[in-house]
Amino acid sequence: MNTDTVAETICYTADVVLRAAGGAGHILLIQRRWDPYAGCWALPGGYVDVHKGETSLAAAVRELAEETGVVVPAGDLWQVGAYDALGRDPRGRYVTVAYTATLPSPVPPAAADDAVDARWWPLDALPALAFDHGEILSHAVSQWSATARTSRTSRTDTFAALSDCFRTDLAALVSEEAPQALTASGFIDMVERARDVLSGASVGYLQEAAEDLDAAASCLTDALTSSEDEQSALLARARIRLRDALEATR
Repeated sequence: MNTDTVAETICYTADVVLRAAGGAGHILLIQRRWDPYAGCWALPGGYVDVHKGETSLAAAVRELAEETGVVVPAGDLWQVGAYDALGRDPRGRYVTVAYTATLPSPVPPAAADDAVDARWWPLDALPALAFDHGEILSHAVSQWSATARTSRTSRTDTFAALSDCFRTDLAALVSEEAPQALTASGFIDMVERARDVLSGASVGYLQEAAEDLDAAASCLTDALTSSEDEQSALLARARIRLRDALEATR
């Protein structure tokens, strides 16, 4: 039996589905400068600089700014998913992590770097997209719809509900026994301590989990002093970040 193996180079990238709210919504797309799919429309994105220890989240922020001039803080982005299907990129084996964020209104873009053009497109009148970006966009739309349903459900996400759902896993990360109950401040403290534990990890996916926990802690902290409607949306976002972070650690 031939046991020889052939090393395969896997390229690591990040893409961004940036939505502007209002009406049917708009999506920010770039027109590609280079092959493959030169001249076609695609999501902003590009290579993760693994040699500099860059995470996919940091690459998503950087590539979005470089290609469109639109700056979105890392804390406003949350993960749509990872895409690694064979043949998704004609250049070879490419694995991308897609992120999404929503702006209250379109920000004028300025195409640069690998983009010939950058433009907001109505969500209901999009052009054909390169690669598997249509699939990524579809998954992002589903995620927005799920978040909107959660936000509209009165008090579905409360500090107590999030604590009940996540405190056992968070306690395991900080090597503690899960408490029976936590105050809102106590829950935030546990999220921050779990973040600090993961921040010291040398593995990329654990660092990304730490970034998710940091974003969750920020949402929870803001929710303490926000209005009822704002608190509902913030807690829904915190739930998504907590879920993504804890799934990555399993």
